Amino acid sequence: MNGEYLTTYLVKNNLKGIRMTYYKSITIASLSILFTILAGFIFWASVESNVIVGFSEVLSSRWGMATLVDIYISLTFIGVWIGVMEKSFKKGVIWTLSLYFWGNIATLIYIILRVLKSTKPTDIFLPSR
Repeated sequence: MNGEYLTTYLVKNNLKGIRMTYYKSITIASLSILFTILAGFIFWASVESNVIVGFSEVLSSRWGMATLVDIYISLTFIGVWIGVMEKSFKKGVIWTLSLYFWGNIATLIYIILRVLKSTKPTDIFLPSR
């Protein structure tokens, strides 16, 4: 399965007259659930120790370091994608720095903002032409 399948599906269903409010509602509900789960895990971890202590523990093992490299490469890719979506190098850099600091909470916030300003399903995940 590739990105063309998603685009074809969204365009085809949009032509069938499925209302944009349906896409927005489902997407925002799904993202809100993910946001709540992520925020809950962050709170749960914070009760045990602060982020600096946790970060030090993660860096104490090779698997922890590999995981951080993996995450930061992914966050950089998401930041570049945001820059392309917004057609702005400056916004891409700002969002990438936000991603480095806030992680996927920033990703979820960005996608919610895209959903709120979108007029058709493809606007959510593809840059406008």
